[in-house]
Order: sequence, then C-alpha cells, then structure tokens
Amino acid sequence: MSRQESFPPTAAPAQTLRAWLLLLLFLLCWQALPAAAGEEPGKQVVFIRYPIEPNHFRGQMQAFRETMARLGFSEGEKIRYIDVLTKSAGEESAPEVVAAVERYKASTDLFVTCGWVSMVARPLLKESGIPQLFVPVLESVALSMLPSLTRAPETNLSGIYLMYPPEKVLRLAKLVIPGLRHYAYVYDSRIPADASYLAAYQRLPPEARYGITLHFLDLSGGAAPVLAQLRQLRIEAFGGIVGATQHRAALLESGLPQITSYTLDIEPGEIAAFTKGGNTVAGLFNSFPSCGEQAARMAADILSGRTAIAAMPPQPARQLTFVDLRNARRLALKVPFGAVEAVDLVIK
Repeated sequence: MSRQESFPPTAAPAQTLRAWLLLLLFLLCWQALPAAAGEEPGKQVVFIRYPIEPNHFRGQMQAFRETMARLGFSEGEKIRYIDVLTKSAGEESAPEVVAAVERYKASTDLFVTCGWVSMVARPLLKESGIPQLFVPVLESVALSMLPSLTRAPETNLSGIYLMYPPEKVLRLAKLVIPGLRHYAYVYDSRIPADASYLAAYQRLPPEARYGITLHFLDLSGGAAPVLAQLRQLRIEAFGGIVGATQHRAALLESGLPQITSYTLDIEPGEIAAFTKGGNTVAGLFNSFPSCGEQAARMAADILSGRTAIAAMPPQPARQLTFVDLRNARRLALKVPFGAVEAVDLVIK
C-alpha cells in the first residue's frame, strides 16, 4: 500500500511577484538608512576652468582636492567633483560655461569658477543661492563683481584674487637696480587687465615711485614702436602684465632687464624653466596650487555650514617674488646681495 505525502499548495504567481517587490523595497530602504539616521549625503562641487598656459589650473585643482580630503571631505564618499574644461582660453568658449552652469546648478552645492569664466557664470548663479568661489581672478575682475574685497560680500560670491601692486614691482626694481631712474610699464590698451594695471600705476603717489620716472608704452600698435620708444626714452628696465608676456619674445630684442608680474598658471618649481633664456631678472607671481589650498579651506567651511559664503570676505592669493641671476649675468647686470636676500626664490 503506497503512502501519499501531501505538500502545501504552490504560491500563485501574483503572490510570488508581490513577495519579490517587497524584498526589493526592503533592500532599497535599508541602503537609505544611513542618510535617514543623520549621515550627510555627499556634496557635489563643479569646477569650470579654461586652458590657461602652461597647466590649465591642474595644480590648483589637485591642491584643492588634497586639502579638502585632509579637512574631512573624502572624495567619493563625502564629496564628488565634476570638472568642466572649455575648449579654448578665449571668450568664444562662453557658451560652454553657460551650458555647464545650466546643466549642473540643480544638483550642485558649490561652483568653483577659474579666471574670466567667473564673470560669465555670475549672472546665472547670482539669484540661485548656490555658492560660487572664483579661484583665482585678477583683483580688477573681482571688483567688477563685488563692491569690496575687504568686507563680507553679503551675497553668494567670494574667492581668491590676484594682486600685482605696482608699488611692489617698483620697490623690487629699485632693489635689483639701485640707480634706476627710468622704468616703462609696457601694456596693451585693448586688454582690460592691462588697462586696469595702468590706472593703478598712474595713481601711485611720488613716495611710492622711489624716485623712478614712469613711462607708459602701449603695445596696441605692435612691438616695433615700443622697442623704438624704449631706446629713445633711454629706459633702463621695464615690466608689464598680460600684453608684455604675450610679446615677450619680441621685447627680448630690447636687451633691457625686465622686472615684471606674471599672471600665468606657473608653479614655483616651473618659474626657472619659464624665464630661462629671457630678459626677466626679477618679478612677482602667484602660485595657483596655493590658491587651491586657500579655496579648499573656504569651501570646507561653506559646505560644512560653519560659515555662510555671504559672511566670507575674498582673500588675496599668496604672492612670491623671485630673482633670476642667470638672466642678470647674461645682461651684464650685477644684482646686489640685499635683493637676493629679500626675495622668496633665487634662480641661479
């Protein structure tokens, strides 16, 4: 006689599907539990930069990320980055900046805008409430977006700005060439930064000129007329900012020492290679990685809620001075020991 065993009836397909859906819902809820228990979701930071020579802000970005990690914002967990690099350094890339802001502003906690792109992004972010850090921009550019660089901005904009005080350039020039009497600021009147710097030179009081007669030579007509003026006016040294750097190869023909300011993305370890074989004997420049570190400390305070960006005044970038003794020797210029002692970097 056979024994028949009975089994519970098989679950209906609809019941099985419902069970799987409940299991999936449970797993999704379980994964969300840390955030519900108070753990902050990761912050999103969007960089918008352009290809400035020679490094395209790469050192600055690396320093920003490393500093943020040290401050508790580990990448991939507490923070995630989106990097937007425009195709060109010119204003023809402005539509790319606009597109990036529009694409990411709904999901982003902080925009870091580098250089002139800050001005393009500003109108789109001004009313959004999303914090915007400019890292870095020229002092004149910062002042075109904010009424003051010493007070709290009282808006969602702050950052790091670059200063190239003409008084400091002339003081350095006098240290390097104690008998200097005639110095030329070589500029291009078509370039806003050069024009702004010209106005700063013109505002210098006599005591900030150190007995030096200033001459202002415009490159808008090309380098040849400026070379002729350098000879006719018996200029002993010259400097500039953007236009002078763009025409540096042509101005080398003057045979005059250049004591100047550089606004390029140059790191401290690269300045020797950049000035090699030129006529720059001394100058000022800003380390972009240092700007990245400064900006990261500001960003950490903003993203952690410790300080609102509206209460955070912009900061000047750390500035470095240098003397290039190789170029000085080639130009038969003997640099006093006091000048060598006074600068941050000596290129031998």
